[in-house]
Amino acid sequence: MAVLDGTWWSVWWGAMVWWLAAFAGLLVLGALALRRGLGRLGKASEDPSYQPLYLDNDAVMGLYKMGNYKSAMRREVEERRMRNAGCLAAIPLLSLLFKVTGGSSTEVVAKYVESSEPISVIGLLLSVLKHKDALVEVELAGAAGTVTPNHVLSRKLAPSAREVALTAIGEFVMITGRFQAVRTDDPQGGTLVMRAPYRDGESAAHLRVILRGDGLRKPYTKLPGGQFPAHCLGKVTSWDPEACESVLEYPLAVFL
Repeated sequence: MAVLDGTWWSVWWGAMVWWLAAFAGLLVLGALALRRGLGRLGKASEDPSYQPLYLDNDAVMGLYKMGNYKSAMRREVEERRMRNAGCLAAIPLLSLLFKVTGGSSTEVVAKYVESSEPISVIGLLLSVLKHKDALVEVELAGAAGTVTPNHVLSRKLAPSAREVALTAIGEFVMITGRFQAVRTDDPQGGTLVMRAPYRDGESAAHLRVILRGDGLRKPYTKLPGGQFPAHCLGKVTSWDPEACESVLEYPLAVFL
């Protein structure tokens, strides 16, 4: 009887030691994940705060439905759900629970897009374009303006290249400049135009942005008066040599 008691005690004690060690390991992993989660939550966002002035709803939803960015958008939605769930979601077991109870990630994105306005989708697309390095940033201010190329544009440019034409970029651009509304011959207001200067001297030129009149976001009913700073997301489509204007026709969005 004494031998059996000793064996039972040894088995019970060994199991307890194993479970305690496993639990301690889980706590360590949870603490590390929690610290990483808190670090992400506490890190200030580097993205600027944009106020939407204009949005081409059909173009935004059409770009999403093409499917080029669906997988990246799925990851973005999952990251946002994790952040919205709070720092406790960084613990592995709770994180797994959120994923299991949340359904498939594809369904999450589909429901997110279906239940959201295009303004929410453009926010996702903008984040995805930045994370995938698929966005070229252009600043029109200054004597010649500056272009911050992505990896695709960098490979296209010659190593010694110091200038690049806007029409030669070919990628999605976020162009920042000081714009001014231009009077058009369209009495119905179906088309709006705004222009921003870039370059000085003999090579002076303008960027001409053509907008759909029904794309202005409320409370705006017209473009701001005078000069105003704006950020245009889209692709430069052509160059007008007679007017010395690069043309960005129907951007996805314009932000103030």
